[in-house]
Amino acid sequence: MAKKILLIDDDALVLKSVKRLLENQGYEVISVKNSEEALKVSESASFNLIISDIRMPGENGIATVRKIQEMLKRSTRADIPSIFITGYASEEAPIDALKLGAKDYLLKPFDFNELISSVKRNIG
Repeated sequence: MAKKILLIDDDALVLKSVKRLLENQGYEVISVKNSEEALKVSESASFNLIISDIRMPGENGIATVRKIQEMLKRSTRADIPSIFITGYASEEAPIDALKLGAKDYLLKPFDFNELISSVKRNIG
């Protein structure tokens, strides 16, 4: 059975290209464009990994993943590993992501091989 990834990014081109890349590697990918959609699908679906942009309109990716992790804890489901991708390179963002337990932090534009390596390291 394919491992399932939740992909969150407000950029349609990133969603399309990363989804295609991951599906070509045999993963099942659910892609959403904002925090609201991510929280909604996380209520009813389970994932092996979350890949999220950090800087998005409305709630940022770190806050979104934090809410998903809190929701999982309340429902006794296990934490999901997360990878953050961003073109926004503040000093605080990587620290906040690592405090949340992020497994990786990639700056856009990132190399697709680097993303695939990170995914495989974290969920096989």
